[in-house]
Amino acid sequence: MTQATMESQRFSIWTQVRAKLVDFPEVVALISFLIIFFFFAIRAENFLSPVSLTNILTIASIKGIFVVGVAMLMISGEFDLSVGSTLAVTAYAFALNLVSGMSPILAMILALSVSALLGLINGLIVTRTGIPSFITTLGTLLAYRGIARALGGGDFARYTGDKPFLFTILNGEFTFLNQLSTPAGSARMTIVWFVLFVIIASLVMRRARYGNWVYATGGSRDAALAQGVRTNFVIITNFVITAVLAGFAGLVQFASRPAVDPLRGEGWELIGVAACVIGGIWLTGGYGTIIGAAIGIVLLQMVEQGLILIGVDVQLFQATIGFILILAVIVSTYLSKGN
Repeated sequence: MTQATMESQRFSIWTQVRAKLVDFPEVVALISFLIIFFFFAIRAENFLSPVSLTNILTIASIKGIFVVGVAMLMISGEFDLSVGSTLAVTAYAFALNLVSGMSPILAMILALSVSALLGLINGLIVTRTGIPSFITTLGTLLAYRGIARALGGGDFARYTGDKPFLFTILNGEFTFLNQLSTPAGSARMTIVWFVLFVIIASLVMRRARYGNWVYATGGSRDAALAQGVRTNFVIITNFVITAVLAGFAGLVQFASRPAVDPLRGEGWELIGVAACVIGGIWLTGGYGTIIGAAIGIVLLQMVEQGLILIGVDVQLFQATIGFILILAVIVSTYLSKGN
């Protein structure tokens, strides 16, 4: 067998592998996750302890709740940079309603209604004016953050009454599970919510007609319109879903620590986009999975926890995210060329 023939066969095998990776974008994210996991497992003391692992999952799951919405929106070809601000507004609305004596359930419904309204505003501006979602939500990021500051008067909003049972449902501690190890772990109910939303969204995207509409809208809006897809409806709906999930993440976070400040959720919008890109979602839309985005957010939280445990300055976390993000874009771009 000649050298040229051997190289041709190797090229053919790699072409087939690359084609398979394009079909399963979350595989690349999973491989990256495992590499980083084993690195910290070897280098970072106590990384594999129940305290460390449950801490990673608990914190990642709060952010992961709204990442599910960000992923759906990005697959449809749009961005929402206002999710962090939406989270803050919703948490303030919830806190102030509770302090006023409103029932917890009604306070939660009204707070989530506020977040839905904020998402609806984003969707209507994008679809009715044609302004790119990046610019639109950059503006509402500032506007909604201003609303959060106004609601709280620039100060914390705290709930000091007896914790209602709703708090336990939203983000109660798994005491029995945590106490199985010494020292005790920190697993909370938010992990269940995160997994539940990932499963529901994945089923919708893979099995439901709406999921096909989302992929079609992000892949080629003109072609989707020609096929009868209601692209504006898809975009507006995804903006509302993203905002509601961001609001729910704010409520979950508030339930564990009943206080909210004007900077709550600041910077989370970039973490959400980074998690989705690392998880294999294309910035141009039309490609990616919810599971990939979920792996991406857990990977990012794992990196932060691992850096702390090996004694690296936590300020380098953003720099590390930047390098991982660039690498993820390079990989996704390379794979897309083989599609």
